[in-house]
Amino acid sequence: MCGLSKKKMPYLHLIDEAIGLLNTEMRIVKWRIKYPEQFTQHANKLFLSPLHLTDKTSLVNIMEIVSGLFLSKNIIYQNGKPVHLTDLGKGFEWLFNIKLGDYHQKHEDVTKRKSTKLTEFLNGLITLIRKEHENKGYR
Repeated sequence: MCGLSKKKMPYLHLIDEAIGLLNTEMRIVKWRIKYPEQFTQHANKLFLSPLHLTDKTSLVNIMEIVSGLFLSKNIIYQNGKPVHLTDLGKGFEWLFNIKLGDYHQKHEDVTKRKSTKLTEFLNGLITLIRKEHENKGYR
């Protein structure tokens, strides 16, 4: 056993496992280089959202919604824990085919706005829902 104690043997097994994983990863990289079309076909099959924002919709408006949902803690993971701002932002990016950028900075940009503009977009949505409510004759 080359003078190694029995305590060190489990570490050798882990090192062997790690080397095996690295060898497998290197084979995959070589295959990706040798057969790139096999790997690009998979990427093309990923589902893309059909939704897009109009040109007049600003990213800060969308971040206003993201921030509100994040702060409400009404969006959760499968394990019941509240969603992280980053994951919620990524969800909206996918949904609307946009790039929000630094979610935490954008969230801060929303929360530090002047009080008259703090929820401007959300207030506009409230107005639209109330108008629809009235137009349909609901009380």
